[in-house]
Amino acid sequence: MNGVALTELPRFPEPETRREPGSLLAPMPGTVVRVADGLAVGSAVTEGQPLLWLEAMKMEHRVTAPVSGTLTALHAAPGRQVEVGALLAVVQQASPEAEGSADHEESQ
Repeated sequence: MNGVALTELPRFPEPETRREPGSLLAPMPGTVVRVADGLAVGSAVTEGQPLLWLEAMKMEHRVTAPVSGTLTALHAAPGRQVEVGALLAVVQQASPEAEGSADHEESQ
């Protein structure tokens, strides 16, 4: 018909296509309402530490660090609207050697 070709595109991006280890992806569409105090690229974080909060369906949802390590990217900012699978932040996992040497230094 009239030489027009339509291409079907996914409504939401596939999260797996942009994911790197330690990526924090938005679990639902919403608005970033808060980022943890003092959180910046280069910050040390621990597994399970709350990093930011999303508001969706009039409820706040806490997004936590997936691993202990260093925050290497922070794409979330208060007031930012995000879709499912949006990359919010990246935490580079601490190497076991670094954790072991830190434990060793504390015990001396």
